[in-house]
Amino acid sequence: MKNKKTKKQKKEELVQPVSLKEKVTSMLELPKEVVMDYPVISMVGNEELHIENYKGILEYDTERIRICTTHGIIKVEGRSLLLKTMTMEEILIKGIIIKIEFLL
Repeated sequence: MKNKKTKKQKKEELVQPVSLKEKVTSMLELPKEVVMDYPVISMVGNEELHIENYKGILEYDTERIRICTTHGIIKVEGRSLLLKTMTMEEILIKGIIIKIEFLL
């Protein structure tokens, strides 16, 4: 006989395990981007992209920029891309942004 899974078992398989750090952050209502070091991404139209909490730049040319973060790689594709500003905390990319991809 086949072993049939209940709805509860199926649901438990889909749920990702939550780390202690995530639980504490949630309980204390702290900003995740600060505690968990998540990247913060904001756009102005399709011509300006701000990325905070990054680790480094992996690839840079006028059509593609790949940025390393603690939670994966952010790939930006477009035309006439330019790193306008780059500090220890933030990157500002200008140009025509066509696509943003998250690679784990």
